[in-house]
Formats: sequence, structure tokens, C-alpha cells
Amino acid sequence: MIFEEQAYQQECIRNIIEVLRGFDFKKHDKQTLKDSLNQFYHSPEGQNIPLKEMSDKLNLDILMETGTGKTFTYLNLIFALNQAYKQNKFIIFVPRKAILESIKQNISLTKEYFYHQYKKHLKAYYYSDKTSISNIINHYIKNSDELSILLLTNSSIDKSDKNLLHKPSEALCSSSLLSDGAYQPPKTLSILQAIESLKPICIIDEPHLLKGEKFYQAFSGFNTLHFRFGATFPKEAAHKLSNLVYCLDSIAAFRQFLVKQIHVHTQGTHSPSPELISVDTKGKKATFEYSKGGITQQKDVFYGEDVGVSLGYEGYKGKELLRVSAKDGAILSDQTTLPPHKNHYRLEKDQIRELLATSIDLHFAKEQYLFAQNIKALSLFFIPNIDDFRGESPYIKEQFEELYKAKRAEVLEQDLSEAYRAYLERDFDSDGQLRVHQGYFSGDGKNSEEREAYGVALILREKEKLLRLDEPLRFVFSVWALQEGWDNPNIFTLTKLASSASEISRHQQVGRGLRLCVDNDLRRITHSYLGKHTHKFFDINYLDVVISAKERAFIESLQKEIQDSSFGFNGVVFSQEMLKNWGLDNLQSVKFIAKLDDMMCIKPTQDGKYTLAPPPPYMRAYQSRWGIQGDFRRAV
Repeated sequence: MIFEEQAYQQECIRNIIEVLRGFDFKKHDKQTLKDSLNQFYHSPEGQNIPLKEMSDKLNLDILMETGTGKTFTYLNLIFALNQAYKQNKFIIFVPRKAILESIKQNISLTKEYFYHQYKKHLKAYYYSDKTSISNIINHYIKNSDELSILLLTNSSIDKSDKNLLHKPSEALCSSSLLSDGAYQPPKTLSILQAIESLKPICIIDEPHLLKGEKFYQAFSGFNTLHFRFGATFPKEAAHKLSNLVYCLDSIAAFRQFLVKQIHVHTQGTHSPSPELISVDTKGKKATFEYSKGGITQQKDVFYGEDVGVSLGYEGYKGKELLRVSAKDGAILSDQTTLPPHKNHYRLEKDQIRELLATSIDLHFAKEQYLFAQNIKALSLFFIPNIDDFRGESPYIKEQFEELYKAKRAEVLEQDLSEAYRAYLERDFDSDGQLRVHQGYFSGDGKNSEEREAYGVALILREKEKLLRLDEPLRFVFSVWALQEGWDNPNIFTLTKLASSASEISRHQQVGRGLRLCVDNDLRRITHSYLGKHTHKFFDINYLDVVISAKERAFIESLQKEIQDSSFGFNGVVFSQEMLKNWGLDNLQSVKFIAKLDDMMCIKPTQDGKYTLAPPPPYMRAYQSRWGIQGDFRRAV
């Protein structure tokens, strides 16, 4: 992989180094950190920080959009903190094995790059089983001069009988003087206690997943400076975004050409009538979902409003919203009760086949173009169950193979370049088995067949090889094991064949393919690399997201998540009265508001005003395979 110094990543590191200029790394004092933050926020560098809310903890938060290289940035930060402040013991906490494997891969790929920059190597240790304990004790703990990190999942520090980190070790003991000067006999320490005594600096990756009280109760033993790197942060007051030292949100990342554009394709039909999706008793409103122009939309209806008029649905006209309740849903003026719609769904076999066909079509349509640019195209599928790919009758795998072979035969009938034709001819192995697709699922790695083990190794640990055009594997299947932390720059098509768990954000789902792609020489295809040719940049760097029409309000929910985590646009409140004051007459102001509503650029407030809420500029929406129904690529 070819690495280049990125200005935005260096700005992040400079901010952190500046904040910690007066920090005492021996005491790890919270007040000192607060004083340093306060000073930073009043400095020229800190003026651009959009959120200056401080916590009473030892955290520093870094908000970075998915796909902009936060792992690379915090690895770089480790070297910078060692160089500036002689810190050499670090821990990286991750929520899942797939994320841990991705970090291990990044450490390996960046080893020579960082050595060239800092003339040091970073030694990494991992807790897995008994065999890893010896290395942790004899090197990470006892070698105080070594620049090293310990990679841990959140379960590694949970207290359980099987957790070896909590067991006392005869190789570890401490002794000290009592307050009266008397000698205190050596005390046997657990491995975790010995690690905590080193006062390591901690890095929490994906903080929205590491937010539970169980984790923080175990984590409290460290009581040291820690960094939280993420695109998404917890909403709970105790763990929300605070002590912000760098912000590269979704909108800023897109404006700086640091992520792909998103094209959302929906298949199937939407419900003809509006459906209640949530109620808010405090806000005295109900949120409905309905289809307009082929695009699913959401709208709030408040107490006393005509539901039919608000939603443009004849069947509810003349019926006002009386009240809402968690049990009954929405109660209308004619005593009709509308229960909340459940978001969980299961696709029928013909719907799955249709989505697979669309994805394969999209893949081939862009693969030929990208191949000519020396770029390999990859596709990622989220499926309902492992058995759909690995079972005795794996429907999804069988349907994919049938559809892929048919489409491939169709493409081979076309006028192709000799090089691309030869590329497709390598799709089968010597036994005639198709080798373009493989899966990674939770628990993979044990008792896997040779072919499966090879695919898992490519997907998890051999990113460089997977990105090469001489490797035929280019379709990856998973349930949700790859939902966060794992990404690949050359994912160009992401397809959802199953509803996801409620806690999985749409922002994180599309994040698997937001990273800018690389070519066969592993050079990043950036805006600058293409001579700042914007159209060519987006002709290459865009992600197709294929979903069912049952994926309720995917576009709007994704937009909302991105807006909620972005500071690039601050909603402006206005009213019809304000428009009149600006010179519009009554009819003009009504038409203006109606136009903004049609474009989904405004949301009503309870007091009769409106909040501007434009969608992100990198969203495009499509209904059905070919017809464009809505264009979300509007400038913010």
C-alpha cells in the first residue's frame, strides 16, 4: 500500500500535541486536562472546533468520518506522542474481532512507512489465549523501553472465570512503603493490574459500540488519558461527544473529496398508504412514513393537525391527530387507532433474486470502466443467515452463481478489450469451480475447508492481495460480522439482503464502502491525483447501495444520521411571517415553502416555523433498476 501524508490527519495530530503540552503524564490529572483544553479552545487552532463541551473524564474525542483513515491517524498519533512526550505504552480497545484483525493488518502495512518517518518500530501484542500471556508479561509489561501497543476487545477486560488477564500471576508482584515508612511485602498482581500500573494511554475505536456500563466499569481501573476515535458517538449523556479536539464530519469529508459519493437503489414497491413508525408523547407528535414520487419520506404530524392534509393522503383527510401513546400508537379524531409499523422484515426468494441481479448488473457496468483505469471492483453483500451461503442448500450462493454466470456469458458476447476478456476467463479454477465469491462469518477460522479458509484470510488479513487484479475473488458475503471496523477501499457495490439489527446504524453500514479506492499499484485515487478533475473523480469514486423497498426510509434515516453527526450545516429556523418580511407576498411564501417541502429540505416545528434540513450533497436515490426518481446531489 502506498501511504502519503494527509494534511487533515496531520492537523488532527497537531491539535492533540498542542492540547497535551501542559499535561502531566505521570499524574493523569483531570483538572490539568480541562485547563489545557480550555486554553486550546481559545487559541487560533481551537477556534474552528464546533463543539466545546467538556467532560469530567480523561477523554479526548476525535470525530472522523468513516473511510478517512482514523486507524492510520491514531497509529500515527502513537508515534507522535512517543516523539513529543516519550510515551511508549498504549492500548487499543475494539468491540469486535473483525475490527481487531483490520488494525493488525494496518499495523503490518504501515510498519515500514512509520519507520521511515520516526526511525522506530511499533511492537503489537494481542490477548487471545494462554500462549499470548507470556509475551504480554515478558515484553509489553516488563520491557519499559519498548514502544508497544496491546490490542484488546472489550470482552478482554470483563471479569469472568475464563479471563486470564484477571488471574494473579507469580511473575508479577509489587512492593511499596507504607505511610509510616515500613516495608510492605510484595503483592501478587493480576496481569490486568500490572497493565494498569503502567498507566498506558488508551485508544477506544468505535466509541458508539463501547459505551455500556459493563465496559466502563472494567475500563475505570485504567484512569488514564484516553482517546475516542469514531464517526459515530454514543447519545447517552454519560458517554456523549465531549472534549473534542478534531472534527472531520461527513459533510466536511465530502466537500474535501475524502469519501465516495453514495448512490442508493431501491427495488420493489412501497406501501401505498402512510405508516406510523414512531410516536413522541413529550413532543406531542407522530412520525409517519409515506411514498412520494417513488421515494420514501418521513414527516412529523403534531396534535390537532389534519393527518391526510399533512401527508397528502386522501384516506386520512379530515382526521386530526388527537394524541399518541407507546401502547396504542396514534389516535385520530374519528377514534381510529394506528399502531406503529415494525421495521423488521424478511425478503421473499424472488425479491432476493431480483436484488442479486441488480447488484451483479451494477458490478459489471462499473467493473469494465474501472478495469480500464487499472482498478479492481469489489462488492459486499449482507445476508440473513450463514446457511444461505454455507448450508446444505445455500439459496443465496446458488442464485448468485446462476445469475453471475448468465451475466458473465452476456458480457463475454460484447466487444471487450483483450485484457478484460482474459480477466473474466480466470473466474474458474482448474476444477471448473467459480472462484469470484467467498464469505466471512462470525466464528470463521476453525475447522474451515481449504477454500473457505483461503477466502477468510483474503477478506480479513490480506487486503493488499484482495485489491490486486490477479486475484479473482471480488464478491464478499457476510451476515453482520463485517459491519464495523472492516472496510475495503474498492467496495463499489453494497447490497442488503436482510434487515439489520436496530443498533446498527445506516451510517456505519454504508461506511464499509466510503473509503476512496486504490488502483492495482495500491495508489489512492484522490481528487489531487486526478488533477482535481471533479467529474472524473466522482465517475470513479461512488458507492452503489442496493436495498429493498422494505428497507424503510433508508435514505432519510441515513441523511438524518449524517446530519446529526455533522457540524457542517446548522439548521436555520424561519417562518412564513419572516418570508413576508423579506418581500414575498402570501402566495409567494406559500409556494416557496411548498417547493422546499417537495425537495425534502425543511421540517416543521411545533410552533408553526420550519427548520432547514438539506440532505447531504453526496446522496443520489434511484427507484427500480433503471429509472431515476429523485436526485439528492444538491449543494449544501
